[in-house]
Amino acid sequence: MRPYVILSSTMTIDGRLASRDSYSELSCRYDKERQHILRSEVDAVMVGANTARIDNPKLTIKYSMGQNPLRVIVTASGKLDENLRVFEVPPPTVVYTKNPKELDHLVEKGVKIRIFSKTCEILEDLYSFFQVKKVMVEGGGKLNWSLLKENCIDEIRLTISPKIFGAGVSVFDGEGFPGALSPTFKLFSAYLCQCREEIVITYKKINKK
Repeated sequence: MRPYVILSSTMTIDGRLASRDSYSELSCRYDKERQHILRSEVDAVMVGANTARIDNPKLTIKYSMGQNPLRVIVTASGKLDENLRVFEVPPPTVVYTKNPKELDHLVEKGVKIRIFSKTCEILEDLYSFFQVKKVMVEGGGKLNWSLLKENCIDEIRLTISPKIFGAGVSVFDGEGFPGALSPTFKLFSAYLCQCREEIVITYKKINKK
């Protein structure tokens, strides 16, 4: 068993999360509010190590009422600075890694360290050990791709910003699927953001019989 997984990303017209120089300020204030509302509706928020390092988010709730979700960081290498903002907030924070010896310095901060080999194992562990029923994934591209490749995404919520980077981090940053084997999601909703410049789209997984 695993939690329901919602991938939430803001991207450029050409499908980039960040530019080649790591610029990623894409969201209007309404988009940020939507992000925090969604955080208040899930049990855990998950990001990859690069997102934690570059964006340096707290992964807490700011524009909405509710309890902060479990914060989850995925890092194969285990290389994370203890001064990241996510570690300044009181626990619970969980780091999944393939190299736990690199993270001994975080244990003193109350961070829980868990070991994984496949991304789907993280979800199974969150469900069974932390009783997580719904997860929000905020990137980056490599984590998004890993979840998609392992068929672990149930819903995709995209905000399309009116920018074009031309290069940089893709929403799904991996080797890609052969065309005939690419997964298909069903369009659930689409609307113009209150800022009148962004499009908000939701797709849901097609359950094949």
